[in-house]
Amino acid sequence: MKRKLQLSGIFIILLIVFTIGLKGTFDGYYGFYYENKKYDKHLVYAMSENIAQLKPVNIFTSYTGFDTGYGFYAPNVASDFVMSFELQDKNGKILEQKTLPYFNNKESRVRFTTVFNMFLDKISSKNIYDKKYYQYLDIIIRQIAEHVMTENSKAVSVTTKLYLYDYPSITDFKKGKTNENLILIDEFKH
Repeated sequence: MKRKLQLSGIFIILLIVFTIGLKGTFDGYYGFYYENKKYDKHLVYAMSENIAQLKPVNIFTSYTGFDTGYGFYAPNVASDFVMSFELQDKNGKILEQKTLPYFNNKESRVRFTTVFNMFLDKISSKNIYDKKYYQYLDIIIRQIAEHVMTENSKAVSVTTKLYLYDYPSITDFKKGKTNENLILIDEFKH
């Protein structure tokens, strides 16, 4: 009897994990491709949503973190960069500061953020210096900066800064340090 109870518990937990993963997949898909559109929810999506919203399941997934994804458990899985652009006029006066170029659609924004993965390679490979690869990354930054400059007709130069988020460690968090810092990785003037 005890064995059956344990197996039932394991089965229920695995079912909840699977259901939450399924719901997350549907949320990501429909949130991306159907953001501003009406759509009929697939039966499996509706069922997984209903299960996830049950009070005991909702409490369990919130408490265990099953509803937040798994980037928390692996270092650098959720590393994120910020790129800032400071546009200046011919007198050096700052016209505008922004963190993203203008995009016509979501796909462009997603493709833009994948560029940051290349910079993660740059900072994680400290002992390996590949001059050609670094030149390639510099060219990418220059191309992005040129594109940003075309968005403001008065701009004659742009300073691009690449930052990496530095989240507080668990020890710092326990001491009350809850704000993230930005670490300057690189700076480009164009």
